[in-house]
Amino acid sequence: MNDDTLSAFLDDELPAERVDALLASLRDGAPGADEARDRLTTLQLIKDAVAGVEAPDNGFTVRILRRLDEHRRARR
Repeated sequence: MNDDTLSAFLDDELPAERVDALLASLRDGAPGADEARDRLTTLQLIKDAVAGVEAPDNGFTVRILRRLDEHRRARR
């Protein structure tokens, strides 16, 4: 999954025929889904920051993503 595809999805510019495939690739168990979801979240945070959207809590999202990553690593 490349950043251009994820960015187009976030901007509502991904062609409709590609949205289903993208969503399928983000489902649990899909190869690379964890990384793609993390990247999608990161891109959304970047988009929000550029647009001036303030986070509800300084570092909240980063702490959540770190805990998710630690949980995934512990399962392996």
